[in-house]
Formats: sequence, structure tokens, C-alpha cells
Amino acid sequence: MRRDPVQTLLLEIFTCGLYTLYLIYQLSSEIDDLCNDHSNNPAMELLFTILTCGLYSIYWFYKVGRQIEVLQEDYGMRKSSISLINPILAAFQCGFVAMPILISEMNRCIDGKTY
Repeated sequence: MRRDPVQTLLLEIFTCGLYTLYLIYQLSSEIDDLCNDHSNNPAMELLFTILTCGLYSIYWFYKVGRQIEVLQEDYGMRKSSISLINPILAAFQCGFVAMPILISEMNRCIDGKTY
């Protein structure tokens, strides 16, 4: 499902991060569908993020970013480096910026799959 990165950023800010938790659940499910790989468990991803007070999201950004990079390689697209950038942003409490970057790269993969 395509999402607007700017709208995502605004919703993350206005909901004080609750929308980010929703996105972790949704994107974990959607990336599995794109990859045809059901290794993510969205409920567990969300639970680990909540139980670790957000620390698990650093690893989650790496894992999902790596899955998107693999998709980009499969579609013959220019590979981004979001598996490196997003965990660093999340580690410095800038996850609200990392999520729109992830959304835009996921949109590129969705566009690549439809063509």
C-alpha cells in the first residue's frame, strides 16, 4: 500500500509517536507480502518495540531496510542504503524522520513491482 511520506511524518508528530507503532505493525506485514517471505511477525515486532521502550525499533529499521534493499536488487533498481541510515536515525531518537524515508523507499519498490 502506497503511503505519503509527508503525511506519515505529520501523523507521527501529531500522535506523539502512536502512529509509528501502528506503522511498525503494518509495514512488517506488508514487507512480508512484497518479499513473499513470512519471517516477520507483526505482533511480536510491535510487542518487542513496546517492551524495550523503542530500542527494538533500531533493529527493526535495520531488518526492514535490509529487506527493502533486497527487493530493490530483485527489481533491478538502484539500491539505497536505508539499512544503514535508518537505524542510526532511530538510535539518535530521530525515528520520526526514518519512517518517511522507509515509506518512500517502500513506495519505490511497490512501483517497481507493478511495472
